[in-house]
Amino acid sequence: MQILETYIVKIDSKGRMALPCGLKKGLSDALEAGFYIRRSMSERCLEMYTAPQWESALGKVQSLNPYIRENRSFIRRFMAGVKYLTIDAATRINIPAELTQWAGLEKETVLSPVGEGMFEVWDKTSYEEVLARDEDQYASMAERIMGDAPTHIL
Repeated sequence: MQILETYIVKIDSKGRMALPCGLKKGLSDALEAGFYIRRSMSERCLEMYTAPQWESALGKVQSLNPYIRENRSFIRRFMAGVKYLTIDAATRINIPAELTQWAGLEKETVLSPVGEGMFEVWDKTSYEEVLARDEDQYASMAERIMGDAPTHIL
């Protein structure tokens, strides 16, 4: 269940966000199981996981030895603000107020895919600012990260 599109959606004052049709189709098997949402580790946005993807990530975190101080610090940060979300009858999710405030989510929100069964939830203005901030570095970043990837000729 890979998420391949970026969506711009509205979020209301209560934190309710309707899932776009394309996303609902792509995640049809996962909708009933719900989602997990948490603060991002690297940006002022939220990370939203399908339940199976969250269970996979959580398994890795729970395998860490909590008696090692660095591990415990990581676990604490990873679990900060985690919430389980279900889909209501109108196929909306309700993002808790403390998370919408932390991420600065306003009326327009961006759902941006970042991995299988995972996407970032951004305030649209913040998302555009982050893209603009990194725009001049994108070509060199792509070369560094993807430069060894095989090229397919159609």
